Amino acid sequence: MIIRGFQESDQSAVEKIFALYWTDPEFLKELSNELQLHSKKTLKKDSDFFVATEGSEILGIVGFKKLANYLKPYALTSNPIEFYVIAVKYKKRGIGQALKLKLIEEVRKAGFTEIILYSPDSHNESWGFHDRLGFERVGEVTPPDDDFGQVWREIL
Repeated sequence: MIIRGFQESDQSAVEKIFALYWTDPEFLKELSNELQLHSKKTLKKDSDFFVATEGSEILGIVGFKKLANYLKPYALTSNPIEFYVIAVKYKKRGIGQALKLKLIEEVRKAGFTEIILYSPDSHNESWGFHDRLGFERVGEVTPPDDDFGQVWREIL
């Protein structure tokens, strides 16, 4: 498995992976728009996406972006970032763990001091994954445009 930066040619395969986890058309459109902006390099370096590949197959994606305002109260350091998305084509193969570790490595290299992650109650099956990989569960929140969920933090 190789993990590399997201490329515009990955968009279709990544959107199919997103559809395995999310059905809300608005959120799927938001994800698609974020990837398109990234491909056009219109996003600043406070956002990035990485894909896991094996041969020509896209196995998963992970990304971070500027911390959303509703998550700022959970930040303890001066330069936090939001763990925005993670999705894999196949579960229980270590793909998610590898992507998460890559995100942590890249965020640290970019000079960020903390990662904040939100996951809604509708995705509570992923909560144990975040717990197992060292993120600390630090609270509950209901974002302006989403459902009640949990917040995790990792100081880098």
